[in-house]
Amino acid sequence: MQEPKEYQNNVDKPQDYERELFNQKVEVHKQEVKSLKKQIFVSNLKAWIIGLILIAQIIFIASYFKKSGLFGDVSTSVNKIAVINYNREVTEAYTTTVMEKMDEIREDENFKSVLFIMGSPGGSPTASEELSEYLKDFQTDMNVTMYVDSIAASGGYYIASAVKPLIANKNAIVGSIGVIMPHYNLGELAKKIGVEEDFLAAGKFKKPISMFAKIDDENREYMTKNLLKPTYDNFVQSVADNRGLKKEDILAVAEGRIFVANVPEIQGILVDEISSLYKVKKQIRASYKDEVDFVKVSLDGKESFFPSVKVDVGLDTALSTLTRQ
Repeated sequence: MQEPKEYQNNVDKPQDYERELFNQKVEVHKQEVKSLKKQIFVSNLKAWIIGLILIAQIIFIASYFKKSGLFGDVSTSVNKIAVINYNREVTEAYTTTVMEKMDEIREDENFKSVLFIMGSPGGSPTASEELSEYLKDFQTDMNVTMYVDSIAASGGYYIASAVKPLIANKNAIVGSIGVIMPHYNLGELAKKIGVEEDFLAAGKFKKPISMFAKIDDENREYMTKNLLKPTYDNFVQSVADNRGLKKEDILAVAEGRIFVANVPEIQGILVDEISSLYKVKKQIRASYKDEVDFVKVSLDGKESFFPSVKVDVGLDTALSTLTRQ
């Protein structure tokens, strides 16, 4: 017997309602899942962006410090060759920095030797002596290769002579074994602007030099005998000892004279070998079967005031003039 149509409709309505309710719940769930996925995507995207920014900052900071020399050059080889470019005037502050850096190199077992590139016109005799003696002692623990790329004059040569063999670029300037004490007479200028020197001193030779007058004969003789000549003798003797030669051999090429490194007159005396930086590095690589990294050592440091007495004849200016011509 068939149920009345009205009854069937009443029976179907709850089913439709439940189905519709179920579909709504499914749709809501889909929307929630979609929203959740969107939130996860946005969160991941933010995380990636933040990560990329941090990586970029790390790379930038690392690059900055690498350029500044704080971290030094990165080496992947177990055979590291420290490269020291000594290309400033010789001062106590700078030579101290060099020695401190070389102490660090000596303590690092990955460093096998040092390539010391000299390019100094000279400077303080005491600083030159200190670094010269240090280099001789350093070589008892680690080999040093000395290469003169542009100039090793006066104090620069004093230092370079501590290492044998002394290798130089054929156009490098070497020598200038002498001592100079600069003096400027501002007396005439002082009169024009109304400046008068006044001082108190006890002892005849307490103030042998004045910036407002010429050096008289007595004080000139005194300064030469008690300062310049002894310093010069020490300079010549130290170079002779460093080079394993007699003092007379060095005097023959001294007296403040400069030389281009490949002239026959100084071969075996001031210079042992003429080469180039490329060839020098090639020889070092060959000795370690090409498994070598050359690591440039940063020598950033503050300069001290220039000493009043220098083993120097102003060759930095002469060299720059020669370069421009």
